[in-house]
This record gives sequence, structure tokens and C-alpha cells, in this order.
Amino acid sequence: MKSEPQINQGGDSTPEDLAPGRMGWEKQLRLEITRTIQNGRGRWSRAMAVVAWIHLAAFTLCHVLHRPGHESDPRHLLIWFLELVAVFVAMRLVVGKGWFWTPPAIHLIGRLWLTFLILSFSLATLNHVIGWQTLWFKAAWGTLSSFLFATLAWLITPRYLILAVQMYVTALLMARYMDWNNLIYGGSWWAALMAISLMLRKIERASALVGHSGVS
Repeated sequence: MKSEPQINQGGDSTPEDLAPGRMGWEKQLRLEITRTIQNGRGRWSRAMAVVAWIHLAAFTLCHVLHRPGHESDPRHLLIWFLELVAVFVAMRLVVGKGWFWTPPAIHLIGRLWLTFLILSFSLATLNHVIGWQTLWFKAAWGTLSSFLFATLAWLITPRYLILAVQMYVTALLMARYMDWNNLIYGGSWWAALMAISLMLRKIERASALVGHSGVS
């Protein structure tokens, strides 16, 4: 017989504490995310790693195509669009159908990510309207990324604050070394996504150990 794994969110929680009626929405959100990761049987950690490499490849290509002192390159827009398509396809293949919509906690994170993408495009558009004398929008992407990870820290775990600080430093580096901002941004996001993949992997391994110990 296999027992149902218990998820400890704070170290002192009891099964009664985890009842939906006795939890705040934050704990319910975190519990739902944890259960989704555990039920994924390793798919979520693999998906984050795949997305990390897709993002790094896309921005490395943007760096190769970049010409210092040149205005906007339409090929970059094509690369970003293809990257977005590749990410959705990879998530569909690795995690499975309906990954974006269920459960509600994952859907919330997905909506935050889409909002991040929309605001990123908005910054690029503003830079185009103001003029390409300075490509400031990419450094602003670093600040926007910092805000995204800070939001995830308040919703999920304070560990994401480490990534928020990382993106703050990334924005400074991009502002200082503008000819390298594609590579800096792509590399920083690669490191962040790989760190998330490792965090998810720990949750998955812990769940597997609990499952194996419950077999009698």
C-alpha cells in the first residue's frame, strides 16, 4: 500500500493545519504548486532546463547578429517570436497538454509571465518611439525581470529574491556594457532558470523518497 505524501510548507504544519479551511490563500497557493510539481514526476524541472537553453540560444544568436551603432534589427523580432513559439512547444511536449491552464496556481504564474512579456514588448516599442540613439530598453528588461522574481518571492518562496537581486545586477551590467547586453541578459536568465530547475528537482526527489518510504 502506498501512503499519500504529506507536504510540509513551514516545518511545523500538521495535517489539520493544511486543511483548506484553515489555510490562508498564500499557503493554499504554495501547496497547490508543490503538489503540481510532485505530480509532474520530474517534468517541470526538465521543462525549466529546456526553456533555459532555448532562451540562451535565442539571445546568443541576437548577440551574433548585433552590430554596434546600428539601429533596430527586424531579425531580432523574428528570433524573439520563434523563441516564444519554441518555449510553448517545449512546455507542451515536456509537461503535457493544458500545462498553462491548470491548476489555477500555475495559471496565475503563467499570466504573470505573459504580463512580463507584454511589458517587455512595450519597453522595446517605447525605445523605438523615443529613438534608437540609446538601446535602454534591454537594461530596463533587467529591472522588469527583477520585479517578476520579487513578485514570485512574495507568492511562493523568499528564495526568488536571490534571483531578483541577480536581475538587478544584470540590468546594471547591461547598462554598462550595451554591446554585450544580449549575451548578458540571455546568460543571466539561463542561470536563473537552471536554478529554478534545480529547486524543482529537489521537490521532485523529496516527493519520490516519501513515496518509496510509504510502500509496504
